Amino acid sequence: MLERSSLQLRRALGELREPIAIVTFIRKNGYNSTAAATLNQFELAHHAEVVADIPPDDFYDFTVMPPTVRLVDDDRVVDWPQNEVRLLPSSPDRPDVLTLAGIEPHLRWPAFAGSIVAMLTEHRVRTLVVLRTWPAPVPHTKPAIVRLTTSDEAIASKLGREPQVTRYEGPVDFGGLVSTLFAQSGGVTAGLGAIVPNYLGVVPNPFAMIALTEALDRLAGTSTPLDEIRGHAEELAERANEEMDRSSDLRRAVEQMEQQYDSVVAAAGGSMALPAADAELPAPGDLLRDIEQFLRNAED
Repeated sequence: MLERSSLQLRRALGELREPIAIVTFIRKNGYNSTAAATLNQFELAHHAEVVADIPPDDFYDFTVMPPTVRLVDDDRVVDWPQNEVRLLPSSPDRPDVLTLAGIEPHLRWPAFAGSIVAMLTEHRVRTLVVLRTWPAPVPHTKPAIVRLTTSDEAIASKLGREPQVTRYEGPVDFGGLVSTLFAQSGGVTAGLGAIVPNYLGVVPNPFAMIALTEALDRLAGTSTPLDEIRGHAEELAERANEEMDRSSDLRRAVEQMEQQYDSVVAAAGGSMALPAADAELPAPGDLLRDIEQFLRNAED
């Protein structure tokens, strides 16, 4: 096994074709969980192969994030925080795509981020896309809002946007650190984030997953099957309508958010609207178990 600082290659990658990288990191507050679920589903749909990983030993406080155990054929298996780099199978119709759906480390950010950037630059990755999802007071009755920040006209054009450069200064999450270091090394970066309603208890949010996957397909030149997720989302939308009918307080709150929706879209640089059938989100509560079960079934 080849080693590079903290990152370990499972196999030599050879020369990649116009490679791009897509990454996301779940934060300790749970932000980006939907982004990570989206990227995981994207990897599964395209049969991405694990080509490298970063062992967790030096980067996590296990009193904060202990390992978990699960049963596999009556045997107990220990799961540690995983950060695996995957490669989609090559295709002459699109660039090679590297992905990393990881967990924000607790310790040694420079070493962790440096290992990722070193691998990307060594394999001549030109473009890095960082996925994020975060809650905000937006209504579930409107199309999902996807925000793009990049200075690259080619990336913006693929998503039907104008380049929008962030002017933010201050503390950053781990994805922001990796993006900044990659840009300093000469790479092109983009941030792609979906805003989810902050009053819904559904994690991961299926409608944000659909919107982000459609954006990834445009960027990567892929075509990801979404029929199962769409069908499940439609079932959940029916329950959302029932919840709205039962709660006048929820309906009034949603109506107020609908009135502010256009201003939120403008601030995000425009929304990538979903088809009309996907304009509703599920209700909170026990629907979380339905989503988790659906994702588990998709992996089997």
